[in-house]
Amino acid sequence: MIEYFGHSMFLIDRKIVIDPHDGGSIGLPKPSIDKVDLVLITHDHYDHNAYEILSYNDMKMKYYGYISYQNYKITSYKAYHDKEKGRRRGETAIYKIEDSEGNVIVHLGDLGEYPLKEDLIKEISSPTVLMIPVGGLITIDYKEAASLVKDLKPQVVIPMHYWVRGHLMPLDPVDNFIKELGWKVVEGKKGIEKIEDKEAIYLLTV
Repeated sequence: MIEYFGHSMFLIDRKIVIDPHDGGSIGLPKPSIDKVDLVLITHDHYDHNAYEILSYNDMKMKYYGYISYQNYKITSYKAYHDKEKGRRRGETAIYKIEDSEGNVIVHLGDLGEYPLKEDLIKEISSPTVLMIPVGGLITIDYKEAASLVKDLKPQVVIPMHYWVRGHLMPLDPVDNFIKELGWKVVEGKKGIEKIEDKEAIYLLTV
């Protein structure tokens, strides 16, 4: 089960939250969640690191390496928030989460680096679900995101980190990415219970 709370924030199986925001500081609704088991934060920027709104058992901040947590295998890789090896915006973690049923979720954080190195592509390729920033400005843009999707070959994609009504960050909307990738779009869902589609963009609501 994957639930979306806007920007780059997701809740997995009601246990693991990735990149929590507080809502108000970016112009989105405050996330309606207060307790989780594990918090994963890709990098220490205000729109991704609002762990203080949550009660949690464990937290990893920009963690690189491997952990086994409950029934999940979690591997994290270092990437850059810009195309200058982090000199402008620093580093961001990429989290790969595998559950006991073999489903693999990859969250790319605020990836600004492009193209990715071949060894990293091999490590995170062919996931069940790919969560990818598409709004440009401070991450990869929609063309780079669409190209990266084709390199990584996920079963489905959930775009993130893009402009919606009320958002205070001047990001691009998701439309260009959808057109560029050309996959079918599944709309109107708050979350995903079970992945049955292939080559689908899940445009989740907040």
